[in-house]
Amino acid sequence: MYRAVNREIEQASEEAGGASDDQLEVLCECGKDGCSTTLTLTITEYDETHEQQDRFVVASGHEDPQIERIVTRKEHYLVVDKFGEAESIAEEEGRREGAD
Repeated sequence: MYRAVNREIEQASEEAGGASDDQLEVLCECGKDGCSTTLTLTITEYDETHEQQDRFVVASGHEDPQIERIVTRKEHYLVVDKFGEAESIAEEEGRREGAD
Protein backbone atom coordinates (compact mmCIF):
# COMPACT_ATOMS: atom_id res chain seq x y z
CA MET A 1 0.00 0.00 0.00
CA TYR A 2 2.79 2.45 0.92
CA ARG A 3 4.56 1.81 -2.36
CA ALA A 4 1.35 2.67 -4.25
CA VAL A 5 1.08 5.97 -2.34
CA ASN A 6 4.76 6.69 -3.00
CA ARG A 7 4.32 6.04 -6.72
CA GLU A 8 1.53 8.63 -6.74
CA ILE A 9 3.83 11.12 -4.99
CA GLU A 10 6.57 10.42 -7.52
CA GLN A 11 4.20 10.73 -10.47
CA ALA A 12 2.82 14.05 -9.19
CA SER A 13 6.35 15.38 -8.77
CA GLU A 14 7.30 14.37 -12.31
CA GLU A 15 4.10 15.86 -13.75
CA ALA A 16 4.91 19.11 -11.95
CA GLY A 17 8.21 19.22 -13.82
CA GLY A 18 10.39 17.55 -11.21
CA ALA A 19 13.87 16.58 -12.39
CA SER A 20 15.42 13.19 -11.70
CA ASP A 21 17.64 14.68 -8.99
CA ASP A 22 14.76 16.43 -7.20
CA GLN A 23 14.08 15.26 -3.66
CA LEU A 24 10.96 13.25 -2.81
CA GLU A 25 9.45 12.76 0.63
CA VAL A 26 8.05 9.22 0.62
CA LEU A 27 6.58 6.91 3.22
CA CYS A 28 8.63 4.07 4.66
CA GLU A 29 7.58 0.90 2.84
CA CYS A 30 8.17 -1.44 5.78
CA GLY A 31 4.48 -2.26 6.07
CA LYS A 32 4.50 -2.18 9.86
CA ASP A 33 1.20 -1.09 11.38
CA GLY A 34 1.34 2.52 12.44
CA CYS A 35 4.61 3.37 10.68
CA SER A 36 4.48 6.96 9.45
CA THR A 37 8.20 7.50 8.92
CA THR A 38 9.05 9.62 5.90
CA LEU A 39 12.21 9.23 3.86
CA THR A 40 13.95 11.68 1.56
CA LEU A 41 15.46 10.43 -1.68
CA THR A 42 15.70 11.55 -5.29
CA ILE A 43 13.32 10.49 -8.03
CA THR A 44 16.20 8.54 -9.57
CA GLU A 45 16.96 6.73 -6.31
CA TYR A 46 13.29 5.84 -5.91
CA ASP A 47 13.05 4.58 -9.50
CA GLU A 48 16.22 2.50 -9.14
CA THR A 49 14.86 0.90 -5.96
CA HIS A 50 11.72 -0.24 -7.73
CA GLU A 51 13.33 -1.62 -10.87
CA GLN A 52 12.56 -4.95 -9.19
CA GLN A 53 9.04 -5.48 -7.85
CA ASP A 54 10.33 -7.20 -4.71
CA ARG A 55 12.45 -4.24 -3.56
CA PHE A 56 11.31 -1.61 -1.09
CA VAL A 57 12.70 1.50 0.56
CA VAL A 58 12.55 1.41 4.38
CA ALA A 59 13.89 3.36 7.32
CA SER A 60 16.97 1.97 9.02
CA GLY A 61 15.82 -0.43 11.72
CA HIS A 62 12.53 -1.18 9.93
CA GLU A 63 13.92 -4.13 7.96
CA ASP A 64 12.62 -7.62 8.76
CA PRO A 65 15.39 -10.26 8.36
CA GLN A 66 12.76 -13.04 8.36
CA ILE A 67 11.35 -11.92 4.99
CA GLU A 68 13.90 -9.57 3.41
CA ARG A 69 17.58 -8.83 3.05
CA ILE A 70 19.29 -5.46 2.83
CA VAL A 71 20.73 -4.81 -0.63
CA THR A 72 21.66 -1.12 -0.24
CA ARG A 73 22.45 1.03 2.79
CA LYS A 74 22.14 4.76 2.34
CA GLU A 75 22.58 7.42 4.99
CA HIS A 76 18.84 7.93 5.51
CA TYR A 77 17.23 4.71 4.24
CA LEU A 78 17.71 1.07 3.25
CA VAL A 79 16.70 -0.84 0.15
CA VAL A 80 15.46 -4.31 1.00
CA ASP A 81 14.78 -7.30 -1.22
CA LYS A 82 11.92 -9.62 -0.20
CA PHE A 83 12.39 -13.37 -0.40
CA GLY A 84 10.22 -16.47 -0.07
CA GLU A 85 6.48 -15.94 0.24
CA ALA A 86 6.93 -12.18 0.80
CA GLU A 87 8.69 -11.95 -2.57
CA SER A 88 5.84 -13.78 -4.31
CA ILE A 89 3.27 -11.47 -2.73
CA ALA A 90 5.24 -8.35 -3.69
CA GLU A 91 5.62 -9.49 -7.28
CA GLU A 92 1.92 -10.37 -7.56
CA GLU A 93 0.94 -6.96 -6.14
CA GLY A 94 3.26 -5.28 -8.63
CA ARG A 95 1.67 -7.13 -11.54
CA ARG A 96 -1.81 -6.26 -10.31
CA GLU A 97 -0.88 -2.55 -10.02
CA GLY A 98 0.69 -2.62 -13.46
CA ALA A 99 4.14 -1.76 -12.13
CA ASP A 100 7.16 -2.32 -14.32
